[in-house]
Amino acid sequence: MGANGCVYVNGTGANTGDFIAVQFTEDSVVGAITGQMENSSDLVSDLITFSQGQVLYLPFTSITLTSGSAILYKA
Repeated sequence: MGANGCVYVNGTGANTGDFIAVQFTEDSVVGAITGQMENSSDLVSDLITFSQGQVLYLPFTSITLTSGSAILYKA
């Protein structure tokens, strides 16, 4: 994990690329995600707060944070 690099994000703009995981570096809310995850719209609409250190493992091409910060691991 991370052999192809990673990127730290802490803004509310869309972050695009070819990613395999996201690790939250502080409590964060996801505003949008595009990837291979069933019911991802529910995750966004429920305004779920991901705790610092929590990791989502899934292939995705775009993520937007409503709040917080994260490390995006490149696929």
